[in-house]
Amino acid sequence: MSQTHDSFCVTFEAGGAISQYARVKITSGKLAVAGIYDADIGVAERQAFADGDVIPVRLLNSPTQKVIAAGAISQGAYVYTAANGKVSATKAAGSHFRGVALEAASADGDIIEIQPIYA
Repeated sequence: MSQTHDSFCVTFEAGGAISQYARVKITSGKLAVAGIYDADIGVAERQAFADGDVIPVRLLNSPTQKVIAAGAISQGAYVYTAANGKVSATKAAGSHFRGVALEAASADGDIIEIQPIYA
């Protein structure tokens, strides 16, 4: 259940450990890391260390989001959902279009800003 709300963030209870800036989904009423095939609700704004931690989520309607890159991404590239709550410049079978990279990533694990766009 959400607990606080501003224009682009809502807090939720985590169902386990979640990295900061990971894409997240709701499963059984709690947050979980979104996979490559999952439609996420947004991005974790802080790290959750354990089940029950309450963390803010930057929702899909925000103008920009920080995300975790799954590998190298060029500035201006389209990004798609990837495993472990990340985004990738590579469209894999079953992945979802996620937006446009506003900055480049040079390696897996880099944090970049994107403009979310949903088709």
